[in-house]
Amino acid sequence: MAPTGPRNQAPSSRRAPGVGKTQRGGIAKRRAGGPVRVDRDGDLDMDGPAGANGKKPANHPAANGSARAKKPATASTRAPKPTTKTQQIINKVITSGDSNISSRISNGMAASSRPNRGARQINAPNSMTLKVEGLKSSRAVNNEGGGLKELLTFLERKAQTVGKITRPVRIKKSHVNGDFVYITASKEDAEEILKLNNFSWAGTTLSISETSESIPAAGQAAMSSDALEIKEQLRNILSLRYDVETKFLNLSTLGEDPGLQSMGFFSSETGPDKMVKMFRALMAICDGIFKTPKDRREQVVSVSLAGNNIDDVLQIMALSDTFPELVNLDLSRNQFKDLKGLQKWRHRLRNIQTLLLNENPIEITNPTYKVELMSWFPKLQNLSGSQVRTPEQVAAEEAASRPTPIPQNGPDFRDIGGIGEGFIKEFMRMYDIDRHALAAKYYDDQSTFSVSVNNRAPHPPDVQPPTWSAYIKFSRNHAMITHQRYQRLFTGTNLIQGIWQKLPPTSHPDLATQIDKYMIDCHPISGLADLTGREPNGASGMIITIHGEFDDQDPDTMKTAKRSFSRTLILGPGVPDRNPIRVISDMLTLKAYNPLQPVQSLQPSDQEVQKQQMVLELSKQTGMTPEYSKLCLEGVHWNFEQALVAFNEKKAQLPSDAFAMPLA
Repeated sequence: MAPTGPRNQAPSSRRAPGVGKTQRGGIAKRRAGGPVRVDRDGDLDMDGPAGANGKKPANHPAANGSARAKKPATASTRAPKPTTKTQQIINKVITSGDSNISSRISNGMAASSRPNRGARQINAPNSMTLKVEGLKSSRAVNNEGGGLKELLTFLERKAQTVGKITRPVRIKKSHVNGDFVYITASKEDAEEILKLNNFSWAGTTLSISETSESIPAAGQAAMSSDALEIKEQLRNILSLRYDVETKFLNLSTLGEDPGLQSMGFFSSETGPDKMVKMFRALMAICDGIFKTPKDRREQVVSVSLAGNNIDDVLQIMALSDTFPELVNLDLSRNQFKDLKGLQKWRHRLRNIQTLLLNENPIEITNPTYKVELMSWFPKLQNLSGSQVRTPEQVAAEEAASRPTPIPQNGPDFRDIGGIGEGFIKEFMRMYDIDRHALAAKYYDDQSTFSVSVNNRAPHPPDVQPPTWSAYIKFSRNHAMITHQRYQRLFTGTNLIQGIWQKLPPTSHPDLATQIDKYMIDCHPISGLADLTGREPNGASGMIITIHGEFDDQDPDTMKTAKRSFSRTLILGPGVPDRNPIRVISDMLTLKAYNPLQPVQSLQPSDQEVQKQQMVLELSKQTGMTPEYSKLCLEGVHWNFEQALVAFNEKKAQLPSDAFAMPLA
């Protein structure tokens, strides 16, 4: 369904949406009475006075419901019959036209559609752009493609003949814009084409000249006079329905708007599709008035669509595209009969705080609709005049929805006989100075090594991420690196020595003097494969995880960079006649440098422990919930005796939910 013309009924007054008293219904539009203020570009002046007398309107979605709305008065309850001229203009603009506004009306282009690209560059180096007039008046205009191909072929062939040159003349680009064809060619070819000025072709005389004016891209041709007239009329209608002081756009009862009636939008032949296009045209005008997302967010806080006979938000989907951060919305006195009509906004308008659906059939057919809408709109506080959340509840739910970081408890080092400590000290030193010997000592034919580049890891804003060219082709992070997948799990001493030789040389901080640059965990594990076969249940070993930083030098560019790393090593018993410790698995992860943060102790202080015990004791003695017990103690500055006195004084005034169980 769509907005309809006025009905034979008395106008009604309704309260505006807000956060105060129960409010219902539509919202009055700003009174007209003075000239429409526009800026230098002809756009609506949103910084001008709110109305003809400069006063704040009587009602607004955030006005606490203190004012009454009035429907715009009309001279007659019957829609005026549109003139023939106006009807022709509307039909022409809606059904055809190259302008942005008219194409959005006719094609139903939503406000969120990708905008057309800007003007093309004119006369780039070694090229020239020419403007050719005559195609539209030629006999070839009725050919397939509008005759453009025939015109370009003529210009290329004739220019070569007239110039008496042996090389071919080529037109690089062509673009039809209104009555003109814009062509781009090299300067040499363009000079030959200019010689064809005033030549006859296909029954017309061609006019060719060089141009330096901006050329609109396809779909951005200059507006026709008809489209400009429609645009200006819609702009004037919106100017009367917008209040700059309250940031309120009143689009209620559009079917009774005299301006839209006189334009013929509500004639007897009006269909729902045409109504939808009319609303999209209004949103297209809003896009032109409020040019940036910031303007739309800050200058339009509340919108009323009351009394428009709408039964599905699909008919007004452009509203959520143009004003996605709307705060207050009035949909009262429409025809929404179930949640299906609102379903398409389930993941939109996430900032809505006030939503009015009063006097819609859904109030009777689905009385529990409020519960579902609360889950759709997380910031909703006022629904059809009833408070469904408090600002504090909204803030708490928003905080609870944010992911909680894994707490960092500091290093956990559970070594056995100093094996882990000795290995780490030797490993970090040898990796910097002699990787070949390190691999030969601790790695065997079953050992594996991999390196993974995390090029999207967070880092301080003042840290410039380094390049990864020396590591990227060996990276095993297929979620980040998807091109040229080589062998990236290296098994055996020889392959590991080979890849280590290709990786940049490194310099790690000294473990003995700069232990604060590292965070190291060490844990014993069991069930590892036993190469000797002596342990049927698996051998015991260790897993060591090292987080830290190092400096490296790109072997090709000789540039140095600081990086953060995480390295996980699994150690197991060595095979007989070799080193008693072997590296079973070695996984190295690299990321942009991000200093290790000081570990915060998660253990509560003695004072916090004492407060927790006082809360539990007060709850035990009074029967109050821990939350109310804490509030009571905070009110007396954590004086337990005074908290008991305060409880006994105000016990009768406490709500029932203050107690863990009902009082006897």
